[in-house]
Amino acid sequence: MKYLVIGDVHADYSPLKKAIEYATQNNLHLICVGDLIDNGEDGAVCVSEMLKLLDSGKATMIKGNHEHKIIRHLKGANVLLGPPNMVTLNQMEADITFEENFIRLVEDYCKEYVKINDGLYFTHGGMHQDFWQAEKTGEITRKMYDTMMFGQADYKKTFRHKGQDYPCRTYDWKDSVPAGVTLYVGHDPAPLSEEPDFDNFQAEPLVYTNDIGGTVIWLDCGAGKGGKLFGVVVNSSTNEIEDTIDFTQND
Repeated sequence: MKYLVIGDVHADYSPLKKAIEYATQNNLHLICVGDLIDNGEDGAVCVSEMLKLLDSGKATMIKGNHEHKIIRHLKGANVLLGPPNMVTLNQMEADITFEENFIRLVEDYCKEYVKINDGLYFTHGGMHQDFWQAEKTGEITRKMYDTMMFGQADYKKTFRHKGQDYPCRTYDWKDSVPAGVTLYVGHDPAPLSEEPDFDNFQAEPLVYTNDIGGTVIWLDCGAGKGGKLFGVVVNSSTNEIEDTIDFTQND
């Protein structure tokens, strides 16, 4: 089977529409690695169109940190909201269908991670170093699920961006991905930087292979923030990437 795996959309519908059309025309199952909403103005249509694919069994949705924050807020949790979240919440206030669709998207379909075979894994932020052993015993912890959504950070070290403090990001987990495994993630439009510049994004997905033969592919290229939406065509029979596509071209 072949898959089209796309990076973070962040409510940018124009390239998402192209990705959906491409997947449909080429009989590809679409996998979104999370953060479908927030930042852009097209949250409602992005969610409704993704739901159509999910309802028909033609897509898989990973839960990103932005889905996690918005659903917790809607359920009454006390969460710190930023400007990207407010774009979504203001849209939901004006369109109750958007809120209803989003809740159904998260509760019915969002997964923390997906494994297709022994060599292909998909999540949003990263994979905890202990996950690979814990998966074998069925002892996946809350801390591991947190890494899937948020990646990892050193909370003793912070940097400031546009008046807000952020913990420095860490990436040691990338070197624990086992030999022969490819892990697809989003979350980081400027990966492997301890203090990422949130206003500048990688020009194309980053492929990293560690010393033991495991691979991490960062797909987020800044869609919804002025960057690009990339997708890769993955063949699960070979675990190889057959094509890499910039769906933002000609927007």
